[in-house]
Amino acid sequence: MPSLPIRIRPALPCPDRLLAVAFLSIALVLRSFYAWHFRIDSDELQHLHVVWAWTQGLLPYRDIFDNHTPVFQALCAPLFHALGERADIVRPMRLAMFPIFFLTIGCVWACARTLFDRRTAWWAAVFAAYCPPFLLTSIEFRPDELWALAWLLTLTLLLTGRLSTRRLFGAGLMLGFAFSVSMKTSLLLAALAFASVGALVLRVRAGGPAVEWKRVALGVAAAVLGMLVVPALVASYFISHGAGPQMYYCVIQHNILPGSTTAGGLFRASWHWLLWLLPIIAAGVLIARLPLPFARRERIAFALFAAAFYFTSLTCFWPILTAEDYLPLFPALMITAGPALLWLAEFAGRIVRLPAWSLPTLLVVASMAWIIRSESPFTDQTADKIGIVANTLKLTDPGDMVMDSKGETIYRRRPSYYVLEKLTNVRLKRGITKDDIAQRLIETRTPLATLRRMPSSSKSFLNANYLPIAFRLSVAGKVLREAGAGEKRAYTFTIAVPQRYALACGAGPVTGTLDGTPVDGPRELTAGRHEFVQTGGSDGRLVIIWAQALERGYSPFAKIKRDYTTEQD
Repeated sequence: MPSLPIRIRPALPCPDRLLAVAFLSIALVLRSFYAWHFRIDSDELQHLHVVWAWTQGLLPYRDIFDNHTPVFQALCAPLFHALGERADIVRPMRLAMFPIFFLTIGCVWACARTLFDRRTAWWAAVFAAYCPPFLLTSIEFRPDELWALAWLLTLTLLLTGRLSTRRLFGAGLMLGFAFSVSMKTSLLLAALAFASVGALVLRVRAGGPAVEWKRVALGVAAAVLGMLVVPALVASYFISHGAGPQMYYCVIQHNILPGSTTAGGLFRASWHWLLWLLPIIAAGVLIARLPLPFARRERIAFALFAAAFYFTSLTCFWPILTAEDYLPLFPALMITAGPALLWLAEFAGRIVRLPAWSLPTLLVVASMAWIIRSESPFTDQTADKIGIVANTLKLTDPGDMVMDSKGETIYRRRPSYYVLEKLTNVRLKRGITKDDIAQRLIETRTPLATLRRMPSSSKSFLNANYLPIAFRLSVAGKVLREAGAGEKRAYTFTIAVPQRYALACGAGPVTGTLDGTPVDGPRELTAGRHEFVQTGGSDGRLVIIWAQALERGYSPFAKIKRDYTTEQD
């Protein structure tokens, strides 16, 4: 059988070394700009809210809702606490993700160094660092970055040394850690299983050494044992604190929608998955023909199969796909795709007689240009969402409740238990989960709320009983009279959310009686019907509003920036 030509350079030429170091240094600078300016995803604020809860002595699942496994947020809590209460907390917390990014790139280097050579490893690491969807998504503060690192560390353990029982236990331990960061690790586990089968098939077809099944069984047992350690410790902690059932619901039951999988849908997904086997098998055949020792070919095939089977399982079977779901894919793929790109660039360079480093450099520069052109690192896209947090901190006291959709005000508790992410909203629409937001707003005297992502019935309640006061923020209150509405002087209105209210008029002060007594300042109003009779003052727009908003410098008559919708909301 003829073999594919492949050129392996044993040494790392000086231009390649300098270029690799330069590109990785530029990536550090680029990420620094993006950490400060890149648009903020609602998921980031949701995770930061959970981190804040840890610093307040609140227990996730029991005291606040979260549909993610808890390790990432718990690990971030000490840094969050040290940084203190600040509206732009997302920026320094993003900077804290830098070590995770570079450790992930380091894993790509270590794996490629074992499978190929030092020069190939450096270029594979650079290609991974400048993969546009990976670089941009990994800017965000989210557990998926730690999850991707745990996956790359698992692959590094499996690819860079003899598969001893101890090493397999370590790989299982790391995979169990990944489970404690994200339940999507189930896809990674499936990918590893399929990759192992693929590598065994390649061994048999390529005439490799006989499989030692006893050793395989011991290795699998060690890996499974290691995989159980961290999840068992995490589950034991929450069970011992009385939050076991709540954790099970939030992490597992909430994320599985009843009736979301049909026989027809499962058949179509399985058929698409089987179709993807064709290019994966073709790639395995090419790897089998490489002029390399068999052990290296087997490991290269395993690395490629692991990334490929994760991709096919994710795209074919996962119910809701998001950009962060692909974070483990791109660096894992670059372990084998990076060297292939380098070989193609060298092959083309020899045809046009260019230095070996020139075309790989061009690829990286083109990728960098695409990234900067698609998302400028110099344009601040964070101001509005940071402003929401800043206004919340100014408007409210620590004990005040704030009704937001996903915890985007970060530092305040929510009156309603559930976070209004995609799965929750589907459950609300289907009636699986009860919408109790209006009831909880009343019971907790919540003075501040947002309308984004709210179910229709809750949004109607908010529109009727809250007034816009700042970008995406509304406070308890209602309009009694619009400007130019006429000479009417008596107003009967209903208060739904009991709070301390004040009267305000856009055209100047007004005088009168509220529920029969003269108005001499803010007043505590109970839920129910009230009457204001104006005895003097102007006839401009008249509102009754949460008094604390007026006292802290906010006006219901000020111009508010128009809301807008982005994919990150």
